Amino acid sequence: MFIINSIAPIFLLIALGKGLKAMGFLPEAFFKGLNRFVFWIALPSLLISSISTAKLEFDTISQIVLLFSVGTLLSLAFAWVVARFLKLPGPSTGSFIQGSFRGNGAFVGLPVIVYSLGSLDPRAEMLGTVILAPVVVLFNILGVSVLTHYSKHKSGTGASVLAFFTELIKNPLILACVIGLALNLTGTALPLFLYRPIDALGSSALSLILLSTGASLEFEKLRGTASPTLIASLIKVAVTPAIGFLIAGLFDLGTTEKMIAVFYLACPAAGMSYVMAEVMGNDGPLAGRIVALSTLLSAVTLPIIIAIGL
Repeated sequence: MFIINSIAPIFLLIALGKGLKAMGFLPEAFFKGLNRFVFWIALPSLLISSISTAKLEFDTISQIVLLFSVGTLLSLAFAWVVARFLKLPGPSTGSFIQGSFRGNGAFVGLPVIVYSLGSLDPRAEMLGTVILAPVVVLFNILGVSVLTHYSKHKSGTGASVLAFFTELIKNPLILACVIGLALNLTGTALPLFLYRPIDALGSSALSLILLSTGASLEFEKLRGTASPTLIASLIKVAVTPAIGFLIAGLFDLGTTEKMIAVFYLACPAAGMSYVMAEVMGNDGPLAGRIVALSTLLSAVTLPIIIAIGL
């Protein structure tokens, strides 16, 4: 029953978002606006309100980040070997590898952590939100590196990469974590009239995140799904968390801390994978199929991961 209570709310809200969009209950413009609102307002508010008031455990946080980082790099290496075996063309290799390691940390990982671990350990939400910043940074740096290497149009790549990293610095999730940390470390409390609306917006973030995730899924991309799509999706939602479990014993972490890293490793492929693959001259359709299929498969793999880890 614990597994159902942990996972069912997540996928019910994702399904609701998909259903509302499919029925035309709200206009297309609403869901585009909702995605922007979540990314720029609601989720940053959650990060600021949670991190600024949390009791930070830097030794624990560094261990979780290290476990996540090693797991991600090993997953990337595994996907590279598989891509070589499949003899994929360059642009498809880039999308295949990125889809195999780059997870949807903000829109799936954080809700899973809060719903599954929050009732067991009150520290889970704080740790999950603090870890989100390095998760976003690592995924973006590795994603850009892989896609740049396998891009079908090398000319002008340097300028586009520079522009991307400029945007990365301005990422609202990273900025929110920096603001929250600065407030926390300096012992500065936000005025109550300012903290309360930020906290209220943050409280709405998780449900809005999941509705937005559901509305953005495009299962139509699964038409013509071939073996690279399935293999990359299985690497993302099954092999990558398995790697996390295997190496977790090398780190001095409790169950909550270990599972935070594993959940971020177990997330389905991020929707940004498709956008970046298209922009950077890789196989966009393959990237889109991996996002859709890995999200479907995660409805099966995440309960299994909870059963094994908790």
